[in-house]
Amino acid sequence: MNYLAHSVISLEIDKKMSESTLYGNFAGDFYKGKVDKIDLQENLKNGIILHRLIDKISDREENFLNELLREKFRIFKGIVSDMYVDHFLCKNFENIFCENPGFENVEKVERKIIKNIEKYDEFFPSDFKSFFDWLKREKVLARYKNLDFLERVFLGMSKRVRKGEILRNAVCELRRNYGKFEEKSLREFLFVKKEAEREFGLVEINKNT
Repeated sequence: MNYLAHSVISLEIDKKMSESTLYGNFAGDFYKGKVDKIDLQENLKNGIILHRLIDKISDREENFLNELLREKFRIFKGIVSDMYVDHFLCKNFENIFCENPGFENVEKVERKIIKNIEKYDEFFPSDFKSFFDWLKREKVLARYKNLDFLERVFLGMSKRVRKGEILRNAVCELRRNYGKFEEKSLREFLFVKKEAEREFGLVEINKNT
């Protein structure tokens, strides 16, 4: 799961459970170590817990996309899977959330996410701020559905990770098997969303007993 998927799972959980998971879930990759040792106000740490739950579920070997990605992308299959899921989530956003008030379109939801994250700018890790400024400026979350933009993102990623050149082929591979990837990506998102909500609910029950 990438940033759009993490965010919409948080938005639904926060609404259902009166939580404040969005910031910690969105910025979760920028916080390392044990959650109870992280210097962040307590009510925001649940977002980091949720972020790690989502990553744990999507990193499972049975990820629905793995059979199509394992051979070609090997250790990078998780990165490619995350980006494909956000692409198809963005593309099909209105259909997936048509019965969810406040989720009328992905552009509106992106603005809501950005506004919510900005409220916590005093807590931004230094390396998160520049990333968030880029993401906000480029309207990244709502542009994931654009394949040319997605290709630019993969190109940038390929330059930042060791032996990442293979990521430059990700959009070409996506175009080649577009229908299969769409079906499996949406299936993966809905599975992870359901499991994350269930496991996060159990975490909250255990904390309160």
